[in-house]
Amino acid sequence: MRPPDRSGPPRPRATAGDTLFALGVAALGLAFVGAVLAAGGGAAWLGALGIVAPGTPSPAALGSPAPSPDTGALSSTMPADTPAPDASPAADGSAPPATPTPTLPAPFTMDLYRDGVFVHEADKESCVAAAVQNTLNVIGLVEAGRAPDVSPDTQTALYDRILELTTWDDSHNGGTGPGGWAAALTEMGYPYEVRAYASRLAAMRAAATALRTTGRPVGILAWAGVHSWVMTGFKATADPAAAQMFTVTEAYVLDPWYPWVSSRWPRSEAPDVPRDAKDLVANVLPWKLASGPYPDRDGKFVLVVPLEP
Repeated sequence: MRPPDRSGPPRPRATAGDTLFALGVAALGLAFVGAVLAAGGGAAWLGALGIVAPGTPSPAALGSPAPSPDTGALSSTMPADTPAPDASPAADGSAPPATPTPTLPAPFTMDLYRDGVFVHEADKESCVAAAVQNTLNVIGLVEAGRAPDVSPDTQTALYDRILELTTWDDSHNGGTGPGGWAAALTEMGYPYEVRAYASRLAAMRAAATALRTTGRPVGILAWAGVHSWVMTGFKATADPAAAQMFTVTEAYVLDPWYPWVSSRWPRSEAPDVPRDAKDLVANVLPWKLASGPYPDRDGKFVLVVPLEP
C-alpha cells in the first residue's frame, strides 16, 4: 500500500494573486542582485552571503582563495601585464647583474712633433712659406721617415709658388694667403682647404678633429690673420675620434716667428711648447685685416685644414 503523499490538514490551493506576488518578489530580488553587481564588488558581497553570481567562477574553481580586501587594493595599483621587480638570486644562486656605471670621457693627448722639423721664417713676409715648410717636414718625417728640409732656398721656392697660387680674394695686399697655403700643399699631394669658424671653441675642436683623423698638422691663422701657426698636437678633455663635445685645453704649435719677439703681439714660444687656454685666447683671434673686407672670413677663426688622404 503506498504511503499518503502528505500529512496534516489539506493545503489550500494557491490563488492567482499568490502567484503574481511570488513573481513580483522574485523580480525585485533579481533587480537588486543586478544593481549590486553593476556597482562593483558585488561578487565578493554575494560570496559572503553564499551566493555566486551567474558566470562567476568560485574560488575553489580558480585553485586559490579569494583575495582579501587589502590584497585587492594593493594589486589594483599595478597593471596585470607589468612584471614586478625581481631582486631574487638567479636559479644558479648567483646575484642578479648590476646596472653598468656610465664611463666618463678620458683626457686625450696627441702630438706629431719630432726633433729637427722646425724651421724659422727667413723674413717677416715668409711666415706662410715657413708654415708650409714646417708642415712638409712633419708629414715627411712621420709618414715616410724623410729627413727634414730646413734649407732657406727651399723656403724661398715655396714662397714663390704660394704667391703664384694666391688670388686677390685670398689676399688683397698682393702677398701670400691661406688659400695659396692650402693650394701649395694640395699640389704636392697633401690635400688641404681653408675653413672659417664662428667661434674659437669650434675652430679648435675642428683643428683637433682634423689632426686626429688625418694624422697631419693643421694651419692656424693667428694674430687676427696676419701670422701663421702650425698645430702639430693637442690636449683635450676627450678623444675627438670618440666624442663630438670636447674642449682643447692645450695646443702644440710651431711658430715660425720664433725666436723673434714682436712689439705688438704676444711672445712666440719655442717649437712644441704647449699653448694653454690663455695663450690661445691671446693669439688665436678673429680674422681682421686692414686690407679687407673678406666677407667669408671677417670676424671668424680661420684654419688651413688637412683632408682625409
